[in-house]
Amino acid sequence: MAKKLKAAVIGCGAIAQHCHLKGYAAHPDVSLVAAADIAQARLEEAKAQFKVRNVYLHYEEMLEKETPDLVSVCTPNYLHVDCVLRAAERGCHVLCEKPMALTLEDAENMIAAVRTNDVRMMLGFTHRFLKGNQAAKQIIDKGSIGRPFMIRVRFAHEGPEPDWAMSEWFYVPQKAGGGACLDMGIHAIDLCQFYLGPVKSVQANIKTIVKDIQVDDNAVLLFEFTSGALGYVEAGWTSKPGFLGCEIYGTEGTLIVDYTHGLQLIHGRSSAAQVAKTGESEKIDVDVTAGGWDVEIEHFVDCIRNKTPFLAGPAEGLSSLRVALAGYESSKTGRKVVLDV
Repeated sequence: MAKKLKAAVIGCGAIAQHCHLKGYAAHPDVSLVAAADIAQARLEEAKAQFKVRNVYLHYEEMLEKETPDLVSVCTPNYLHVDCVLRAAERGCHVLCEKPMALTLEDAENMIAAVRTNDVRMMLGFTHRFLKGNQAAKQIIDKGSIGRPFMIRVRFAHEGPEPDWAMSEWFYVPQKAGGGACLDMGIHAIDLCQFYLGPVKSVQANIKTIVKDIQVDDNAVLLFEFTSGALGYVEAGWTSKPGFLGCEIYGTEGTLIVDYTHGLQLIHGRSSAAQVAKTGESEKIDVDVTAGGWDVEIEHFVDCIRNKTPFLAGPAEGLSSLRVALAGYESSKTGRKVVLDV
């Protein structure tokens, strides 16, 4: 029987509790040896709920005293870079929450650190692991909707507070780097590229419209992909219930990944020489929102064990950050930003 991998978690807030701590604690091949957080109460909760062996107020001390194989970085965004650099220097494989960093320079330094220290890094793009998105990706790759030419992703809710955030950092520009666009929007950007490939240009309008906060609460981003396809993302922190999910339009059909009502494939042809014709609609038998956090940790552990590729690695983290930052630049300048891809 293979020796258990030792795991540690830096940051014990909401995402750690819902995904990382929970996932490691439940994994039969992992021993959850340590956790670090600046709040003693969260550490006590981690010990009580997830049976963490040792807890620390300073992650540097944890990395000095423990010898974990795996480290999850679940801190506020601005701390990702330092945590990843220190973990890599200690020879740990890293699962870093999104967004990867606040600047491209920091993201590139993180990639260099894991490469130099011969460790690996995965990014926490949870939506890739949802069964609905997995099934839709397979349908697209089989050619069932022909050539995809348009995508829409809408991710919105009422914001991190009061039901999610355990501190104020989401609304502090220096700690978060941005608001809804970097929180919900980065997931949407990643899904767009998961489905349609690289984005080559961005036009965006990112604003604080409703809430009295210092970061954006709504964002709209328009994309052109290297394939020639177009797309747009809506991300928000002020939304009442509405459509959540993705719509992918192709020359031979449409896929609707509705996080509330399921996965639908609509057959139909659209071309320059013909009037668009819609055929039958097929409900795909899949639990659209199953998976996600429940399988993310399993995937990370399996990939480390078997030395197989991550579904979302450093390249995907860097690419999505590049698009998001281009969105902020476009919104500030009022101009389209063309990416070097």
